Amino acid sequence: MAARTPTTRRPLRSRGAGHWLAFTALIASLLVVLLPPALGGGSATAGVASVRLPESPGDLVAALRETPVLMAAAAVAGGVCLFCCVVCMPMLCILLRYWRALFFFWTGGLYADAGPKLGLSKYSRAHLYSLASVPWLMTQPHYRTGTFQEDMLTNLRNVVLPTGLFGVPLSVFAHSRVHTVLAVLVLLPSVAFVGAWWRKWHGLEDSAAECFGRSLLAPTDWFQLWRLNCRLASMTSLATQSKDFELEDKWVFIQNCLEKNIPVTPVMDWPVTLVAKDCLEEGGMGIHVLKNVLHGGRWILQEKLDNCDAVKSLLPSEAPLSTMRVLTGSHGALADLGVASVARSKAHTLATVWRAGRQGASTDHNCIMVNVPNCKSSDVLGRSSTSAHWYARGWKSLGMPVSTKDGSITAHPDTGLDLEGKRLPGASEAAELCERAHDMLMPGVPLAGWDVAFCPSKTGGTEPELILLEANLSCNFFRGDIDWTSYADLLDEHFLAIDAWRRSGR
Repeated sequence: MAARTPTTRRPLRSRGAGHWLAFTALIASLLVVLLPPALGGGSATAGVASVRLPESPGDLVAALRETPVLMAAAAVAGGVCLFCCVVCMPMLCILLRYWRALFFFWTGGLYADAGPKLGLSKYSRAHLYSLASVPWLMTQPHYRTGTFQEDMLTNLRNVVLPTGLFGVPLSVFAHSRVHTVLAVLVLLPSVAFVGAWWRKWHGLEDSAAECFGRSLLAPTDWFQLWRLNCRLASMTSLATQSKDFELEDKWVFIQNCLEKNIPVTPVMDWPVTLVAKDCLEEGGMGIHVLKNVLHGGRWILQEKLDNCDAVKSLLPSEAPLSTMRVLTGSHGALADLGVASVARSKAHTLATVWRAGRQGASTDHNCIMVNVPNCKSSDVLGRSSTSAHWYARGWKSLGMPVSTKDGSITAHPDTGLDLEGKRLPGASEAAELCERAHDMLMPGVPLAGWDVAFCPSKTGGTEPELILLEANLSCNFFRGDIDWTSYADLLDEHFLAIDAWRRSGR
């Protein structure tokens, strides 16, 4: 898949004459404040008429030489001004573009006009439009919880802002629309600024300004991509009212897979009710009563699945079931959004990542995320990443990295085995399975993240049996390589139609 990253139309680093005008103005202000007491003997607040201004540059230099303190202060202030103008001015220009885009949408600007008027790429205007829509979206119904705000509070409670000190859950910024607006206007740019310099100082970026601009205008980090996908799913569901979004319910998903002969995790019909007890607790504690969903309960009872031998050979002992996340995109919802000219196309794989579980973990949520860069044509694994520092709440964040580079891991931390270049049998077949499932089960959902297990073959063959565990409709890319062109087109077409729907009052 293509490894292109999204860009904006205007260069992120602007070094025009405006910077030098600002520098000149700052130096002039400095001289107006500091020179009067030195050259005219008066105070800095005295009227301009009382100041004896130097008649030539030579007089100015002579005056500065006679006043070493003033000369030192001027040199320091001039250096600071030069640093701010040359280094920080590009970031200020980017910040102003970011704020301008938000207020453009908040004041009723058309999505279709954002590209030509603001100089934004398809991906940038999709990101900024959906971000500006969050205050409105927070009070709207959500397809799996009461409102989008409730979904934010639920799903951000275990995600923190990595600081390397103390992890504060990001759900604190979803308690009200005021909190959210302040986070969008102030917190996000502040974090982007600090993060850009941190990554620059640690050798992860060539330019802090470019990193800052990317974070605000065309983000590529997994967290902002995840939230963007959540906004797309919520707004599409709200506009189309498609029943396809009901497949977020794991039991509805399993039922639909069984009806359409798509391989899915088997469900136990027996027992009707399962009672699980802790070996040592007493007094009614440590007891869990689980009534089977097949008999009117809400618990899906399943046998534990195992990794196939090929997967086990890549993992440490006592590793959990390690699944592959396949993220597929579909344009099927556009017809429901009133875009009659768009033909219903087949689902397309946008990214694939294998989650290599850690030793002793109960699930593969504790893992390293191994990119599968060419999953449609190859089963070969790429480099790996981790997002563990995003889930370290409280003092667990102490000593954790503030930021990491995608693909910074090559070997499994528990075994030392270099996973890059190793083969994951069945990876390309898994991508095809998920594309077929997306078309058959939920064509009205723009993005779906499928979890695929590689289990031992029931027939005794060497190739794994592929089984779908679930589909996540507010999905994230798990830091895998993304088909940026297809992803940007999908976002842009959907948000263009959604903006038209919002304005129509339907």
